[in-house]
Amino acid sequence: MSEQNHAQALFEAWSSALRATPRLPFEEWAQAHIRNGDGTPFYFRPYQVAPAADLFNPKIASVALRAYSGAGKTYLFSVAYAFAIEQLKLKIGKMFPAENLSADWFFKKLMPILKETPVVASLPMVKDNVLFKAWENGSEITGVGANSAGRIRTLEVDVADADEIDAITSEIRDEGDKLQMFLRRTRGRKRQHHWLASYPSIVGGSKIDAAIDQSDGCAWFYECPKCNEPQSFHPKDIVWTSGKAHEAQVECPECSKTFSDKERKESVLQTGHFRDRDDKIIVAGELPSEQYGGRRGYHINCMAHVGDHADKFVSYLHEVAASAEQADNSENPKKARRVLINTLWAESYEEEYEEKADPEGLMADRDDYDPAGLLPEEITRIWGGADVNGKFIAVFIMGSGPSGFYGLNYTEIQGRWDSPQTWKALDRLRRRKWKHPNGAQLGIRRLFIDSRFQKNTVQSWTKPRQPQVMAVMGSPALGAPAFGSKRKDASTGANVMTLGVDELKDQVYDIIDKDTDTPFSAYFTDAIEDGVEMFGSEFFAGLLAEERDTKRARDGRVVTTFVHPAGAPRNEPLDCFTYALAAFKSDKRTEEAAKKALDGLANGQVDPEQPRPVRQYQPTRGFQGGKGWL
Repeated sequence: MSEQNHAQALFEAWSSALRATPRLPFEEWAQAHIRNGDGTPFYFRPYQVAPAADLFNPKIASVALRAYSGAGKTYLFSVAYAFAIEQLKLKIGKMFPAENLSADWFFKKLMPILKETPVVASLPMVKDNVLFKAWENGSEITGVGANSAGRIRTLEVDVADADEIDAITSEIRDEGDKLQMFLRRTRGRKRQHHWLASYPSIVGGSKIDAAIDQSDGCAWFYECPKCNEPQSFHPKDIVWTSGKAHEAQVECPECSKTFSDKERKESVLQTGHFRDRDDKIIVAGELPSEQYGGRRGYHINCMAHVGDHADKFVSYLHEVAASAEQADNSENPKKARRVLINTLWAESYEEEYEEKADPEGLMADRDDYDPAGLLPEEITRIWGGADVNGKFIAVFIMGSGPSGFYGLNYTEIQGRWDSPQTWKALDRLRRRKWKHPNGAQLGIRRLFIDSRFQKNTVQSWTKPRQPQVMAVMGSPALGAPAFGSKRKDASTGANVMTLGVDELKDQVYDIIDKDTDTPFSAYFTDAIEDGVEMFGSEFFAGLLAEERDTKRARDGRVVTTFVHPAGAPRNEPLDCFTYALAAFKSDKRTEEAAKKALDGLANGQVDPEQPRPVRQYQPTRGFQGGKGWL
């Protein structure tokens, strides 16, 4: 044999060894060899067996998994990596929306399994970097983020595993669809496996929904313990009496009989199976029907759950029902329900609102009370929100009570931001008192004022009036929580609160819409003060000047954003209501404590948290003949 032929034979033998045929299929090998991160044996959950049998089937083009939170989708793929390394000696690419998520997955999910599984732990490693692992037998794992196009382009892999694909965002400067760019990195390989997994996001914009729609769309079925009819049960089938989530049961849509969580789990374990969209029962290892082009898809909602539940609940059904009740009673029920639909139903969310409240409707619904004369009896506290502009300061004042908010005044203090008289007028409004039916005189408990415009001037005014007055700034982050950090500004020394204004505006729009179910309602007076309607058509047009939009944040959350269209009315009323709502939500005093303090004021007691006199605002820009800025 010539030297050249000998080298070729060695290469072919080496290549054959690197692409060995496994002695056991993955679904059998895993339960014989895999150890969990804590060293305990690994067992498949009932609904994981069929997907496991598909992952390494060379005749299946792709496997898409749309599953509920807690289904173990990412964990299943991590276990598959051990098989790919030890048995098949494959090169694998793992993509998350961002590179840091890949690093986190390597450290917390994958490596504990590989280190505790003896047949993998004994394999010599030649590379052990944060996002790249390589073994002496030729196996490799590369972690990338969808935000790293350069690293994706250099990949050559047998397995392209894309996780949380609904959190992948697109930008104008992108070179194309990031997911498709990643999946193309298997081209030219003898084995080509595409795995896709995610929570769903928004109807019409979900990548995992699109993958499921193109596949055979398998859903999880099990028999009703009462009528023995196989059903694809939905979380909507969980029933309970309001306030008694611990009594939650499943109601069969076929026979209308109910059964317990214990009976549900037993049926999942004994009768659970997948059926494709043509109602064909799926046997592990079988191929998708020909019309689906080798694309297999699985949908698994929380009704398939057979694992543990949180200790504070008596059952998993109790946990799900309690989550639903908590969402309904939350500050933002729509947002909380959206999370449940994505993570427990494993379905994309469709916005509930068709249109926002209209200015004419709000005008027509104004109430007959005159806060300048006497407050509505339900009010226990008063709040303010202010927005500084070049030629005026807009201010919204509202009262709060157990069931909602009452508009007390909206005014625009005319005057430039650099005029001391403008700030003196704001101080007079800040110190104003309103008479309560019990005889108490109520002042503004807290006022939030935006300090984006002319930050130094605004914060110089707020600093001596803290904590009753707080400077605020909107967070630039998409999907920021209502309240961010509270910090001291380095240049002014004033306390500044960061707000998630989109989240707060979403709550404002829900509160003022009488067709939206929220814990609070909004009321506006039709009264006139100083010859002007406190809440007229211009106020309501500004309150509704912005449009809702829905986007995906980088972490995959579906979030609501607000857009102020060109040509729309000025939005100061909305901004000011938003800041007043934030002031209310920042208060630690309970409604019961507020009512007690109100009764104390009526009896001559002093509320230590009421506004205190402060030295009048002094300007800081320069000296002009003994007047103006100092």
